[in-house]
Amino acid sequence: MADQSATADALTAQLACSVCRTRLPLLDDSPTVRCRACGAEFARGRYVLDLTPPERFRARSGLWEAWDRIQANGMAGYLADPERNLSIGQRDDCSAFRRFSRCRGLVLDVGCGPQAWPAYFDRSPLVRYVGIDPLADLNPSEFLKFAGLGEFLPFASGGFDHVLFATTLDHFVDPDTVLTEAVRVLKSDGEIDVWLGEKDPAAPGPARSPEWYQRLEQPALADDLFHIKRMNDGDVQALVERAGLTVVDRERHQVDQYRANCFYRLRVAP
Repeated sequence: MADQSATADALTAQLACSVCRTRLPLLDDSPTVRCRACGAEFARGRYVLDLTPPERFRARSGLWEAWDRIQANGMAGYLADPERNLSIGQRDDCSAFRRFSRCRGLVLDVGCGPQAWPAYFDRSPLVRYVGIDPLADLNPSEFLKFAGLGEFLPFASGGFDHVLFATTLDHFVDPDTVLTEAVRVLKSDGEIDVWLGEKDPAAPGPARSPEWYQRLEQPALADDLFHIKRMNDGDVQALVERAGLTVVDRERHQVDQYRANCFYRLRVAP
């Protein structure tokens, strides 16, 4: 099992209010944590501290309402069919991304999911993982994680050696802000590793969907049941450029005629 206490020690100076970036106490055992600067309060759940910004600090929009529905759809898939909807078990695609990302040091996984240990994580003692996900409190985990949003990363600037997006970059309301936040919390010599699951819009649907899937509702502003906007390689390239990043390595793993797993290694542009 991963040593959560060692990771917590390494993160002590990095944890910050997701609203104003003021340092927060990590090891305080009170039921809530209050930012001394802006007054935002964060509650402890069953397993993790929830660092989602309180509603009064966030501008709501139709996209966020769509995102709420998409999160509920994701939850349904995680509970009904975790093997197909979470990165667990012995999976070739997860192993390929683990090899590609070659993580070392302190690693932030943005959108880590509710599983105990993502299958693309490395068991090496040279790696310490921190995860953030809206559904992080669903289950206990073998690594340190928090509930929160990619648009509001609750960490000080410049603390992580790697930031991971494992099939998550196309799940955010504002991916530009998310990538900018990733750059902010990254060390100057750090790397951002992205796994994009690319799907041709012409891909045929399954002949028959399971009952739980048939009950899901697609929001009007979403591309499908699980994405506000599905991305392709061109979308990622445009995001990277706007964030002041450059692609230093990439791999494409074709799954079938319509699907591919695309890996990107990003660094701050010189």
